[in-house]
Amino acid sequence: MNAAKMKQLVTELKDEINIKLHHRTLLEYTGQPPIWEDQLFYLLLPKFNGEQWTQNHQVTAQSVVMIQTALTTHDLVQEFEATSKQQQLMVLAGDYYSGRYYATLAELPNIQLVSELSDAVAEISENKTAFYEPVQKDLQQWIEIFEVIVSKAIESFMTHFELKAYIPFIQKGMLVNRLSTELQRFTEGTSTVRFVNVIAESFATHEEAVAKIQIELHAQIEQFQKLIRKTELLNPAIKDVLLGQMDVLTAAQHMTREG
Repeated sequence: MNAAKMKQLVTELKDEINIKLHHRTLLEYTGQPPIWEDQLFYLLLPKFNGEQWTQNHQVTAQSVVMIQTALTTHDLVQEFEATSKQQQLMVLAGDYYSGRYYATLAELPNIQLVSELSDAVAEISENKTAFYEPVQKDLQQWIEIFEVIVSKAIESFMTHFELKAYIPFIQKGMLVNRLSTELQRFTEGTSTVRFVNVIAESFATHEEAVAKIQIELHAQIEQFQKLIRKTELLNPAIKDVLLGQMDVLTAAQHMTREG
């Protein structure tokens, strides 16, 4: 499967989810659902690699993205002064997306799947509470927490369908993609999650925090590149796409440092 086909499948999955999450009023006031395209890509990784992929897989993938989107939407609610109409509708949007997640799961009457995804959501939420706890953590501990938050939902999907061999790629790939995104938003002053802000509180200046996170991000990208190159699991086309994505992230980090 070539890169163009992979992109097409990602777009199709996103379109299916947007149709299920569509609500005219929410769209007007809160915009499109904050779907992570990198999550779509990593959910579809087994399909790209020629694994069996049924309608059951497709609908379950939709539900995973929906619950992550609901969690992300709730993150967009301002910690203080969350009383505007837009902010109140943001809360409702997150609740609505959660409802659509459960409705989608109902298409697959699988109690074991519901239990596994519920456990994943609980673990994600538990790790998010660390952002509000008065407990000092070093950068590596924060990175481990962030990795759980951004990858655990997909991990539950892979575990359910006995595709555990893909989990190391999902953990590292989601980590570097989301960390790069949040770091960029932090430097632009548009960050909507507490992750980078909490890390920054451990350093004397924001500049020092950004520099330390950039170093860690670069190290994580290098580790992922080594994992991709040495694996025999992924076909050459996927490896080329993943390595290309890492080259883009590396170039973006260089530009940020020079800026």
